[in-house]
Order: sequence, then C-alpha cells, then structure tokens
Amino acid sequence: MNTNTINPDTTDDQDLVDRFLSKNRAFLGPDPEIQRNHHVAPRSAREEEILSTTQDSNLYAEIRSGLRAALDETFKIAEMTVASPAAQCADMSTGYFTAAGDLSLASTRGVAGFTVSLHYPIRFIRKYFETDDTVKINEGDGFLLNDAHYGGIHSPDQHLFMPIFHDGVIVSWCVCAMHEGEIGARVPGGMGPMIESPWDEGLRGSPIKMVENYALKTDLVTFMQNSCREPQTMLADLKARLAACCRMERRGKEHIERYGVDSIIGFLRSNVEYMRDEGRRRIAELPDGTVRTQFYIDDTMREPALMKVMYCFTVKGDKVIVDLRGSSPELFNRPINSLLSTQVLGVAITLAHHIWPDMPCAQAIIDCFEFITDPGTIADCSDQVPVALCIQPMFKIMTAAELAFAKLYFGAPVKYGKTKAGWFNQPAAIIYGGVTQHQDSCGNMCGDLNGMAGGAKCDEDGEHSIAPCFGANVDIGESEDAEEQLPFIYAISKRIWPGNCGFGKFRGGAAYEYGLMRYGEQPFGFQTFTGGSYFPSTFGLYGGYACPTYGTVRVRGKNLFKVMKETPELFEASMASIMNEQLIPGAEYSSHSMAVAFELYPEGELFMTSQGGGGGYGDVLDRDPELVIKDLEEGLIRDVTASDLYGVVYDPDTYAIDEKETAARRQDIRQGRLKKGVSWDYFMATKVSPEPPPAVPFFGGWNDSEELYCGPFGKALPSALPPIILPDPKDVEIQQLKAQLAARS
Repeated sequence: MNTNTINPDTTDDQDLVDRFLSKNRAFLGPDPEIQRNHHVAPRSAREEEILSTTQDSNLYAEIRSGLRAALDETFKIAEMTVASPAAQCADMSTGYFTAAGDLSLASTRGVAGFTVSLHYPIRFIRKYFETDDTVKINEGDGFLLNDAHYGGIHSPDQHLFMPIFHDGVIVSWCVCAMHEGEIGARVPGGMGPMIESPWDEGLRGSPIKMVENYALKTDLVTFMQNSCREPQTMLADLKARLAACCRMERRGKEHIERYGVDSIIGFLRSNVEYMRDEGRRRIAELPDGTVRTQFYIDDTMREPALMKVMYCFTVKGDKVIVDLRGSSPELFNRPINSLLSTQVLGVAITLAHHIWPDMPCAQAIIDCFEFITDPGTIADCSDQVPVALCIQPMFKIMTAAELAFAKLYFGAPVKYGKTKAGWFNQPAAIIYGGVTQHQDSCGNMCGDLNGMAGGAKCDEDGEHSIAPCFGANVDIGESEDAEEQLPFIYAISKRIWPGNCGFGKFRGGAAYEYGLMRYGEQPFGFQTFTGGSYFPSTFGLYGGYACPTYGTVRVRGKNLFKVMKETPELFEASMASIMNEQLIPGAEYSSHSMAVAFELYPEGELFMTSQGGGGGYGDVLDRDPELVIKDLEEGLIRDVTASDLYGVVYDPDTYAIDEKETAARRQDIRQGRLKKGVSWDYFMATKVSPEPPPAVPFFGGWNDSEELYCGPFGKALPSALPPIILPDPKDVEIQQLKAQLAARS
C-alpha cells in the first residue's frame, strides 16, 4: 500500500475542523503577527498590474494635491464640530490608506502619529472580519478603535475607519482619528497615576463595527455613552468622526470618477513606495555607525524610581537597527508600560517632524528600521499590563531619535532639517474630572499638554512653548474657553518664568507655568501624570544643558477667592512667589512630583504646575553676550544665570556689557573646568559601581550585565523576569507610621 496516498475523506474532515475552529474562537485577541510588523504590505496583484506600466507623475501630483485638500478640508470641519477639548486643540488627524491598510496621505495639520499607527487595526479588520458572516465589511460601514493592543497609541485616543469601495471592491480606507479623553477609566480623562491594571483603563475597544449603512448603531452608541463620564461629548464626537469619514469617502469617490479607479489605486500605492524608498535612500547616505543613549523615567506615576530606557541606533547600509535591550522590566500594576508598536511610532513621528520635516508622516518612512527588544520590558510590554501612560516611554524614544540622528547627520553632506537639541518631551497637563457648573459630568484634560517648548537649533534659539513634540501644528486652546465650560479659572495663565529653559550657546525654548483655581460647590478635582521631577526628561546637545526638573504645587485649606477679594495684595500670579513667600495665613502649601493622583478640591483651592523647556545646544560660554542680555531683558533668565553660568560681566543698571571682563571671566570658568577633569581610568575606578546604589529603586540594565535589575525585587535575565507588583504607596506609608508608633511604645 502506498502510504503517501492522501485519503480524501481525511482531507474533507480536516477542512471541516479548520472551518469549525475558525468560527469558534474562544477569544479574538490581538494578533502578534500583525502588531509586530510595521513594514509596508506587499503589492496586491492589482497594484502590481497597475504599476508595471509607465506612470504619469504629473497625474499623481494632481491626485495628491486633490486628496490632501480633501483631508485638510475635512480636518478643519471636524475640528470645528468636535466636543472633545483635546480635539478642539487639533489633537486629531485624517488620512487615506491603501486597501491593505498602509497610510498613503495624512492631513497637514494635527497629530499625524494617530494615523501612522493605524495600519495595524485595518489589517486586523481585513484578516478577521472580512470573511466573518457576523461582521463582514460593507459599503457604509465604520469601525471604531481605541485599544492600543490592536493599534493606535493609547486608550484615550479613538479612531473611526471607513472602507472606500468601487464596484464592490475595497480600494482604500479613510479615517478620522482624535484624542477623546474620557473613556470611563478608573480616573477621569482615561489616563492617570491611579490606573493599576488593564481593567482600570476603561473602554478597551478592539475594532468595533460602530456604523452600518452610514448610520451610527444606536445600541453601541448607548453602550459607549454608558461607559464614560461625558456621554454628550461621546455622542457629538462619534457624529463628527462619521461625518468626516463620509466626506472623505465622497471626495475619494469623486477622484475615482474623475481620474479612474486604477489611477487612484496606483497613486495610493506609489506614494507609499516613494516614502519607503526615499527613507532607505536617505539612510544609505549616512556613514555606518552606532549612537547610544539612555534615558530614565523617574517616577512610576505612584512613587519615585529610576527606570532605564536604553536606545542604540545602528546604521548599516540602508537599514537602521534600534536596540532597546537593557530597558526596565515592565511594571505589572503601573500604567507607564509601552508596546513595541508605540516605540515604532515614536521613531516615525520624530523622523517626520524633526529629522526629515519635508517627508510625510507615515509608517513607510520607517520601513528600513528593525527593532530588537527584550519582551516583557517597559519598551516591549506584554498584554497583561496597563499602558494608559505609554506616552512616557514613547516620548523618550522620540528625544533619543532626535539626538541620535543629530549625531549621525553631523558630518553628512546633505541634511533635511536643522540639527537641534531635544524638544521637551513630557505631557505636562492637568487632567480634571467631576461635575461642571452646567451640571454635566466630565473628565478630560487641559490643552496645555500641547504647549511644549522647542529644542535649541544649531544656529538659533528654540521656540517658546509652541507645540508638542508629537504634533507640529496643534493648539493649546484659550483659557477663557475652558473657564466658560469648566468650574475653574486660570489664576496663572501661561506665564513664562525665569530659568525654565535649557541653557547653551543657543538656548532651548522657554516654558510657561499655569495654575487652576476651583470655584463652585459641586464635586470636581485634578490630577497630573508627568515625569521629570527628579531627573531631567529632555537632554541638551553638544554641551547644551538639559531642561530643568519640574514639580506640582498646591495651596489648600483656604478659599483664595475670598482672600483675593479681601486682601488682593497677598496674591501674585507666580508659582515662585506663592510658594516661597507663603503669605496667606492658614493655607496649606505643599509640593509634589508631576505625578499626582486624582483628588477632589473645594472652592478656592489652587493647583499649579508647569510646562517644560527645550534642551540647549552647545557650550554656554560660546553664547553671544548680547543674546544673554536679551534673555535678561525679556525675563527668561536671572542675573545669577547671566553672571555665573554664562560668564557675562555687565552693568546691572544699564545692561552694558564689559567685553574685556567677560572674556576674562569665561576663561577663568574654562580653567576651572580643566582643573576638575580626571582621567578615564580614574573616573571608571571611582565613579562607576558594579551595581546600582541599594537606596535607589533602579529598574533596567546596569553596566554590561545581561541581567535586568528589578528594584527591590532583585535581578533576573529578561527571559526570567518576575511579575513586578509594587505596593500601594498609602499602604507603605501606613506601615511606616505603624512602625514609628510601635517604636515609641
């Protein structure tokens, strides 16, 4: 008997089993094959047929202009109709994708990073829903997503997709993506220090068919509204997204009718391939080499700690290998873990906004990048840990990429953007929640998140609080608009204060402080969720200083509205004056890190914090003394900074510079630096320890050890990491107080 003969009955049985299993999954979770692949999809047979013939570049340029105009037109309309405060500040994006899900074109305004990360869910939808009889993909359908494990950035972002059909075949996808904010998480605003598990993160929307036949499904809309603190905002924004997608679909079909479907398919694909190939060409221009850098997240959002995030960028031919090994282990019950897809996105945003600003922001420009990680770490976490604040490590890789490419491009003959120091990289925003003066429940964040300062450039100073590192064309909102809708006033509104920038030959942009004062008797509170209070979050470049460290301060226990009315001279709109002078009797003054858990605040209590400055570029002693005096006159620095740090000698009354004395003082400072210098061997012998200091809760690689340190949990190889479950800080404090009482008895 021939044993190689296939039994047809067995084959039929296997097909039956395969069909049964495909339709009876216990759980349709995230697909690692999709989520770990950021590369451009291969050409479809139709794309191959279209692009195998000679293409008309002028025609494609005309199509590009028309579709981009459609995206920008739709973006502006959506921005004017959404209810989410973040989206009203342009924290949103619109885009067109190929049929396979590769981003081909995004709006010129807004946060392009939203659309860059959406090839993952489109691929998921096509793979799992297109042949599923209970879902299907039909004309007029719309799919909603907010779970980062299926794509996107983090759960407060919600995105609506719509397929564009022609003759019954999907030829493209369009999307309206935005930061929604309130999703029914444990704390208002969808992200905050108190989140301790994925189930604390609120709505976890894997791709959901929210729209059928161009209409929102009432049952699912009701579910979404019942899952959050802002039901009216949720409904308004769902309608705005749907209207945007319908408009983009209509404009897409108009282009198909005008230019022909093959021309549109060919353009969408060729635009993706152009970005992919141009990215490779630009990398191939660079000399082979490696740049290493490391950052530290200094707060778990519940307690201080040093969590290392390691980055090693290696250029080899037309490829870049990004090695993240040595980064901190993931934290099982803290929300600052990030997925690998989040780290990939951070590099894409940096390339588009800071390194190659002439290139569109799309995943195709990082097709030539490969990532190496230790799974189960803060840079490549598992599905079991919360990721609501994954922007913390994502912003770190953005600055790391900025600095790495500044060095890689230093000697390159062709540069595509100015070399500059790091943009400020922390989401320094106040999140609020409770009941408004209009008796509506709410939970969202202030637009001040977007007011990040720019890094110093190679030939000029950085911009003040102009835009976030993740979006070049967004807004910080108007204080008066927020005050009309929410029960607080800006007691301090966007005030730049001295020293809040990275010093250097060219200084980084300065940041502003702001403070919210509660009014009304209804329950309402604040929180923050930012690092950089103990260890600078943004570095300088080529000798430039890092940004300062920042904290949050509060004045509680007194109604400051009454104080301001009765004794207005006691109040000055300045964090430094309020906290240093402490003029209000009976008030409780306290300072904290930039990660403060949510609390309710009575009327008249004040919550203050600051945005951050950009990194400096070059040696402070090379700064033009005239620019130092200009900074003094504008209130960006104080006299002691001009004199002791920059070494400028001047008349304190007239600001006239003594050039001879300035040169002498700067020479003295340089000589003092040389006297402090030590040899490399001496430094390694005296300053480098074999292990982290025992008093520091350190997480990550140390020296060249293959093991990762896990704070108080010891150390282990990446493949053998224990679940790191940190105790509640309140429980720790209670145990400490009990121990003190026991010691006294």
